Amino acid sequence: EGIATLPPLDPPVRCELVLSEIMRHPMCEWFIQPVDVEGLGLTDYRSVVDRSMDLTTVQRQLKADRYTTVESFAADVKLTFDNCIKYNGANSMFGVVAALVSQAFERKCTTYISLGAQHPPRTGQPVPDREGWPSFSQKKKFYDACTKLSLVDLNHIVKLVHKSCSGALQHNGDKEVELDVDNLDMETFKKVFNYAKQQIQKLEPAS
Repeated sequence: EGIATLPPLDPPVRCELVLSEIMRHPMCEWFIQPVDVEGLGLTDYRSVVDRSMDLTTVQRQLKADRYTTVESFAADVKLTFDNCIKYNGANSMFGVVAALVSQAFERKCTTYISLGAQHPPRTGQPVPDREGWPSFSQKKKFYDACTKLSLVDLNHIVKLVHKSCSGALQHNGDKEVELDVDNLDMETFKKVFNYAKQQIQKLEPAS
């Protein structure tokens, strides 16, 4: 099956997709929070690392619209891993893990951001709400839900759409499939939105 991409999404939403996915990477736990320089006794850390960075800081700045370009967002994510490699050494356990997660980040950027950038952005205002079709508010909630899904889940959404509303899919080459939510009928939209919410619930710890 092809890789699922979700244009047309605004660049910040695409960045949220990438960041959410990479923060769930099984080897990413060292990079989520700022380095505890004092707690770990890293007395020389600030003399080696010019500007510290971590993924929670990136997430906070992304939500505050501090990044004016996708490139500036990606640079800060990369800085998180580059700092680890610089301080610990490329051949250390930490350096090797940082390089692996950094490579995973670059692949996800290609999937979510670079492929979408090949398509011209929409002009004007969002598609007006139409009776019997998903509203702008509903589509925004769906986009937000998608930021929490894995690539496997996104691919399953594409399969569901293909079965009942294939006109909302656009094929670009042999592998990339784009989903245009504006062209989803209400029945299909409810189906994929409910699936997304169910998958998110599975990720939440039981109370």
